[in-house]
Amino acid sequence: MEQSDQGDGFVVRVRGLPWSATRDDVVNFFSAVSVMGGPQGVHFTFTRDGRPSGEAFIEFATVDDLEAALRKHNGNMGRRYVEVFRSKKTEMDWVLQKSGQIGAKVDAVVRLRGLPYGCGKEDIEQFFSGLQIATNGITLTSDMEGRSSGEAFVEFTSAEEADKALGRHRQAMAHRSVGRVGPPEGTTLY
Repeated sequence: MEQSDQGDGFVVRVRGLPWSATRDDVVNFFSAVSVMGGPQGVHFTFTRDGRPSGEAFIEFATVDDLEAALRKHNGNMGRRYVEVFRSKKTEMDWVLQKSGQIGAKVDAVVRLRGLPYGCGKEDIEQFFSGLQIATNGITLTSDMEGRSSGEAFVEFTSAEEADKALGRHRQAMAHRSVGRVGPPEGTTLY
């Protein structure tokens, strides 16, 4: 089977991913298979409120890679079993376009959750010391009453810097473990 003229590509859709899964985790799940573009070939989907849906589309370079990926159906990632389904590039593009993920430049953004009360931009800069945060790249969120929600979005100068930031998952900030979900594809920062 060759790639069709309609550009269907070699794509699978996975369901059942742990919510904390990163692009690298997905690439490692398909370790014996060549994911096209490495981590950049993994496209997570998110709920309307920006939370991970547990699903993703993964692009492969060849039909052999696609067939090998399909054999990972019901394989385990941590304690979760992951379902793997054949998909098409047109379906992937449609889903990502519908959710606002195509064309959005959010590969360099991570979402922080579980921030300590009173956390400021300086604390976040210190937490990510050694990484390059974009100018005005920290956005702290608040609830309807103006109180800190314990979440923030941090834009880095590149997707590579953001991937390095994900390595600080669950590290302590002011004696509190900070969890991250990211990159929050489809999220627009104002």
